[in-house]
Amino acid sequence: MDAMRKMDIISIIISLIVTAIVIHNTHGRISRNRYWKIEIAMLAGFIFYWAFAVIMLFVFHFSLFWGLGFIGSVIFIYKYWQLQILRFHDLNYSGWYCLFGHVPIVRLYFLYIRFSKKRTALINEFDESIDYLSFLRKNSLYPEISFLSTDGVDFFVNGIKFEYRKYNNHVQYEVSKISLEENKLLEEYCKKNFKQTENAPSYAEKYKISFLDEGSLLENIKRDLHAMVYKDGFVLINGAEVFIRKNYDLYDIVYKREFSPQIKLYSAIEDDGEYCCQTLTKQELVNLIKVFA
Repeated sequence: MDAMRKMDIISIIISLIVTAIVIHNTHGRISRNRYWKIEIAMLAGFIFYWAFAVIMLFVFHFSLFWGLGFIGSVIFIYKYWQLQILRFHDLNYSGWYCLFGHVPIVRLYFLYIRFSKKRTALINEFDESIDYLSFLRKNSLYPEISFLSTDGVDFFVNGIKFEYRKYNNHVQYEVSKISLEENKLLEEYCKKNFKQTENAPSYAEKYKISFLDEGSLLENIKRDLHAMVYKDGFVLINGAEVFIRKNYDLYDIVYKREFSPQIKLYSAIEDDGEYCCQTLTKQELVNLIKVFA
């Protein structure tokens, strides 16, 4: 009995550790319809994988397939666990609710809501926006479209920091000379359009260039570089505030109803009264950003 209790305790500890690892590496959500399709496809693929491994083992005596079957099972369990967590996020539940899958009766209830319950909130506490700048770079939208984010009085253009400074009632922004030189488009634009002030000599890696702000520096960058402006997870593109998140291998775009006339219709719209949501493929999202910019 003591041995069985020890095994139970070890199993619980392992389950908690594995769940924590999977939760830490799982971000985003998956909608109900996508969840149905992918779970069925995963289960069918897993059955086919093991059937193939067993046939190869017993018919052709390839013992290697025991190991491949085990490796495939580990990968499947990890991906399957991630799928459940994404679905719980979609329902505004923590990924830790997966642990209820070990409780015989309660697991039936959570199985039911994962397959049947429709999300009630279009934006919830588990939502994370995509890495917008990375998306622009990976999909050949950069440098034609720039990415601008603010941090208090400072701001960043394509990841390059413009630091607010005020001297003798004059506002200026300091930027690393080396960082600016790595982005020739931005460097040429700033030197051509903004008044550069004198800078005290310093070590090369710390040397900064200062540009005088005559009241419109930030607005000019937004306009002239066709910048996507980031704020609280939303990107502001031509006046429309859009939140973009992953929906497994697709993308959700969420926006207030007031912006609906500005958004091209790509798919069925979910509407909770305040926000609208569409699900797009990667190419549709690229096309949307191109149209906006």
